[in-house]
Amino acid sequence: MSDDKRIKKYFENMPYGGDAKSSEIHGKANQQIINQAISHLAKQYDVLHAKGDKQGSQTISEIIKNIARQLDNLKAIKEEFAVSYGGGVGGKNTFSNYTDLNWDRAFFGEYPGSMINIDENYNITCSAVDPNGVIITKEIGDITENWVIKGTEEAEYMQAYKDLVKQGQTAAKHPDFDIDWTVDNLLTSNDAWKVFVSDKIGGVYFLQEYMLDNQEALKNFEIPDDMLHPDSFNPNYDTRLHKFYTNRLKSAFDPNYKTIRDGNTSSSHVAGRTTIPGKISDIMNLVLLNMPG
Repeated sequence: MSDDKRIKKYFENMPYGGDAKSSEIHGKANQQIINQAISHLAKQYDVLHAKGDKQGSQTISEIIKNIARQLDNLKAIKEEFAVSYGGGVGGKNTFSNYTDLNWDRAFFGEYPGSMINIDENYNITCSAVDPNGVIITKEIGDITENWVIKGTEEAEYMQAYKDLVKQGQTAAKHPDFDIDWTVDNLLTSNDAWKVFVSDKIGGVYFLQEYMLDNQEALKNFEIPDDMLHPDSFNPNYDTRLHKFYTNRLKSAFDPNYKTIRDGNTSSSHVAGRTTIPGKISDIMNLVLLNMPG
């Protein structure tokens, strides 16, 4: 069974109700670890309280409350993961392909080796085994650090695409909005570029199209491997993603745009409607080819 089916089946049949305690939703072994730690602290509290040590007993009380808060936070994160992953019958996974969820599936799905530990400072850490058999430990605050959850970016982009198709069927010479500005806004808002580089947008995967368009360069090892890593397309440092998505929109407005862009104006029936300055195009291509990894 694939990890995807395994975790979805886990959430569909999760043996915990909505009223389950925060200490109860990570498996019996972890519940025992938590209970033992709390029991040990409770005994210390009783001893100090019996001695009249108010400050000491108060300190222990605060430690217990802090552990409870951490467990509540961890429960909330597990619930968020379940919802975002499509936990429950008919749910839809809203995590971007950009996010590596191997650790999250293992820990929240109670795979063998997933463990909760309470360290000497009474901070909770969570461990799980990755696909290579390596144990990875995270603090609660680090679990969601690299999560990328899809929002409305695809819908917004495709609405712009549809608008441009409609405008292109009229006599309009120019779109009624700035395509470059629109794409730049979409890519940079909430780091949505991570979705645009990794997920299907309007039925198209960027990376597949990029590799297809550059297959000759790839075959000749002209594009280094690190220039194919999703992070290399960060629009703050690289223009390839911006160029791809603006070209799609410009082609929606003017189907002849790609023909003109590629230098074949003879087959264009609207020559001049969409134009690209040759020198700028050449310069951009040189920049892309020589951009350091």
